Amino acid sequence: MTIYLVRHGADDDSIRGGWNNHPLTDEGLKQSEELAKKLKENNCDVEIIYSSDLFRARQTAEILAQSLNLEVEYNAEFREVNNGDLAGMNNDLANELYPNLYWRKFEWEQHYPNGESPKEFYERVKNAWEKLINSNHKSIVLVTHGGVINVIMHLVNGVEYSNKNNTYKIGTAVHIIVEV
Repeated sequence: MTIYLVRHGADDDSIRGGWNNHPLTDEGLKQSEELAKKLKENNCDVEIIYSSDLFRARQTAEILAQSLNLEVEYNAEFREVNNGDLAGMNNDLANELYPNLYWRKFEWEQHYPNGESPKEFYERVKNAWEKLINSNHKSIVLVTHGGVINVIMHLVNGVEYSNKNNTYKIGTAVHIIVEV
């Protein structure tokens, strides 16, 4: 099975990501359109697009789907980490209300306020990934988020995951081809 892992296009970096439902920036829309063109030009033999249901991922998936003439199936299990009360919050306000509350500093079972822990996030993504790779498709596009792709790359490469470091740095509107 060939899976094209796609991170959504650029979004507003002045706010906290996670489970926010803010749209892509103009740059992010352009990046998504360029990626769609690139995938189409390379004649990728993709059967279906799966996507996180958060708005920035949906926008990217819909641009790809239109270009590749494919359907999109949305799956909340491929959402970014649930950062609870911080989702969509302005970075300055988040730093004021929750000083030093950063993903990379979390203990394995520490939760965002009304959100999830690194352990819960990892388990959610791992379970969703295992279901996806056991599907009957030969070629898939998965539109998701940097944190999700980071977990998937750890799984694919057999590397132990930790929220303490960002082993796989994923740009916006890029794709990584994974054979499973």
